[in-house]
Amino acid sequence: MRFNTIVVLCLSVLLVSCSTGYRPLNDSGGYWDEKIESTSNRFKIGYDGNKWHSDPANRKERVIDLALLRSAEVALENGFKYFIISDSQAYTETTSLLQGSIPSNTTASRLQRRNTSVTYQVKASFSTVNYADVDKDSLTNNVMQTGEFKGYALYKADLVIYTVLKKYNMSNDVLSPMIERYGPVSIPNSNQTTNAWDRFPAKPK
Repeated sequence: MRFNTIVVLCLSVLLVSCSTGYRPLNDSGGYWDEKIESTSNRFKIGYDGNKWHSDPANRKERVIDLALLRSAEVALENGFKYFIISDSQAYTETTSLLQGSIPSNTTASRLQRRNTSVTYQVKASFSTVNYADVDKDSLTNNVMQTGEFKGYALYKADLVIYTVLKKYNMSNDVLSPMIERYGPVSIPNSNQTTNAWDRFPAKPK
């Protein structure tokens, strides 16, 4: 019993001390993506944050930003410069683990539930549509002006990467090896950047 307690305490310290980093998906979290169709410009992209022993409500923004970062990576990896988010969601997944293997109908088991280990994990996922080029009006207003996704926020992939890296003091070295270090980035004026950044087609809650 004492050994189990020590393990749980150590795990708690580890979970709380680790920040949500940027990496491919593993048992601790990370990004994932898939092409919806083999010849399509549409992708499903997500980011699973680290697991915590307390509700990490303040981590949702970071997880969403990292999903957005991966969306920009995927666009550039596949030869696209721009993308829109056609659908998105962000939520906290809760998992309860009962220590030991005492039958659930015993008094000992009912008492043991008080020490149940609960973990919280913030997850975000996007459906993206990518474009190699767009019309000049869309570039000026950062909003799609025509087509199926008229009115949706338009994201410029290299600008998204520049912004997220700067926001979290990250290095280009954390990005996919398929993406080389970026040269000069075309940055619109501050008002345009704010408008594009704040507008999610389906804003996560």
